[in-house]
Amino acid sequence: MCRFAKLLFLSFAMVAFLALPVLAQTKGNGLPAGQNLLFNLEIIAYDANNCPQGAFTGSNTHRIAVKADVNDLSTVSGGTASTLVRQNDILLTEGSFQVLSGNACATGTASFQLPANPCNVLGLNFPCSVDNPTFQNYEVYARLVGAPHTGVTATTCATDPLTGLIVCSTESWVGVRASKSAPKFTNVSSQLLSICLSTDGDGKCDTRYALFANELSDFFWNWDTTGKAHAQLFFVALPD
Repeated sequence: MCRFAKLLFLSFAMVAFLALPVLAQTKGNGLPAGQNLLFNLEIIAYDANNCPQGAFTGSNTHRIAVKADVNDLSTVSGGTASTLVRQNDILLTEGSFQVLSGNACATGTASFQLPANPCNVLGLNFPCSVDNPTFQNYEVYARLVGAPHTGVTATTCATDPLTGLIVCSTESWVGVRASKSAPKFTNVSSQLLSICLSTDGDGKCDTRYALFANELSDFFWNWDTTGKAHAQLFFVALPD
């Protein structure tokens, strides 16, 4: 082998060697490698006239049913809990992972329990970073499977105890099922594990709180759907 060919071979080998650790850090489906799965949850949309039967409750349940073709975020934000007509709201409570009530398609609400997960510095009692929240305990990854062109817009909301009004995050997980590519997970921790609010009226986030922060109450996910969207959520532990 000539000197130039040897140098070229060594260069390619070095590039491949350096790239290996990067490729090894992530599974092919988008989930991080080497992190323990804590809980998996499927949120499946059904036609409103064909909701499944039962409430889907218990420690072994990993499914929530919602309605297809619901788009009510604009009416939820700014309303009050006592007057709101709920359609696809997933009420969130603090505790170990568990579906407490899973048939929002039939009743308008489901209930999901998940642990508190601070996203502030060292767990101190400060608001989380607006641009780059660092969660302390776990992350959540999501993807859409099922029929092409179905979609989800999932937004974290809560009640402001000072005004009694519902406030919703300026961020949402917006997912659309592509028709050709294999579905991959994306990190949706910021959208589903925190609420980022505009406090000065300009519509841009300037204050972020983690789920179950004392400044707000009655957290829930507003789950808008396009078609019979089928979402998969994987909650994974952060490395020690």
